[in-house]
Amino acid sequence: MILEAALNEEVDAFLNRGWYERKAESPRGYRNGTRTRKLQCGSGEVEVRKPKIVGAEEPFQSQVLNRWQRRSEELESVLPALYVEGLSTRDFKRALGPLLGESGLSRSSISRLNQALKASFAAWRKRDLSEEKVMYLFLDGYYLGVRKGGREKDALLIAHAVREDGSRVLLGVYLGGRESTESWKSTLQDLVDRGMVEPKLLITDGSPGLCRAMKEVLPGSARQRCTAHKTRNVLSRVKKSRQAEVKRVLTSIFHAACLEDALKATSDFHRRYGKEFPTATEVLAKDLADCLTFYRFPESHWKRIRTSNVLERAFLEVRRRTDVIKRLPDEMSALALVFGVLEEDRMRWNGIKMGPEIRQAIVLAFKRMQEEPIRVEWAEKFAA
Repeated sequence: MILEAALNEEVDAFLNRGWYERKAESPRGYRNGTRTRKLQCGSGEVEVRKPKIVGAEEPFQSQVLNRWQRRSEELESVLPALYVEGLSTRDFKRALGPLLGESGLSRSSISRLNQALKASFAAWRKRDLSEEKVMYLFLDGYYLGVRKGGREKDALLIAHAVREDGSRVLLGVYLGGRESTESWKSTLQDLVDRGMVEPKLLITDGSPGLCRAMKEVLPGSARQRCTAHKTRNVLSRVKKSRQAEVKRVLTSIFHAACLEDALKATSDFHRRYGKEFPTATEVLAKDLADCLTFYRFPESHWKRIRTSNVLERAFLEVRRRTDVIKRLPDEMSALALVFGVLEEDRMRWNGIKMGPEIRQAIVLAFKRMQEEPIRVEWAEKFAA
């Protein structure tokens, strides 16, 4: 009833007269009954009687109901979101049948609607980053199946950042053949070319390709190696019966009250396990100083910046969604879907506390890392 009333008001304005009203001047056209149209909207499928106009010099175009419109704009905007949340194109007709009515939705219709997601991603991936005041940059990779005629998987490379106001922003989503130096170098260079200011701290795992790329493209940033990855790597070299014991010692390193206590705990680990578990000790020694960088930064941020868990949790959402599809049809489909999932995850993130004093502390910590890098002498000797 509301739609039909709005359509009739449009016709009145177009003809410059109401029902059965006559004008002295020549009429612009005449009403000639109605045509029934079906429209899918939030309350289900409804039938609307759309007025017909004849004898007009120009065709009547409704702003309420476009000529070929079969569903409301609100419903169309919801469908790509459902796709991001996990509903595959084959599921729409079955899941939304009661809402969409007899006409339903074809797979091609859903695919066309999802072009809006791809268009949004295409514009987003080229946007200027010069206004993004980045403090912390999280980098990580994840292997994703993309249909290219083979069974291999491609490396999904993600760049997430924390701004100076504490909010999080997704900077880049890329697809590389693998987590190689060239793939990561291309990723980081794209961020720099689009205006990203060099971050104060990079939080990463131990990927050799990523480490080399960072030194080439972002040599001035301090680096924090993920302590969760380091812990898992060390424990994998320890027999299972002793892993709980060794893990407690590692926790005393990465969850110490201060840097000095952490350094003492590393020496204790070397003294206790250097001979018994030499391979595990060697793994801990490699880049150990980078694992302790977070101690120089504000204590209120330690929990968030000592690991790359921000991205690990986001990858869980990506896996939940992509496991439904198994293999994505092409690169753009893969990246657009991952972009949608990660944006949904980012908007649920509460951010971290940032204020003038904390920002100043980050700047001072960054300068100190440049002037006085953390050194663990026994680890340097052991690794050598």
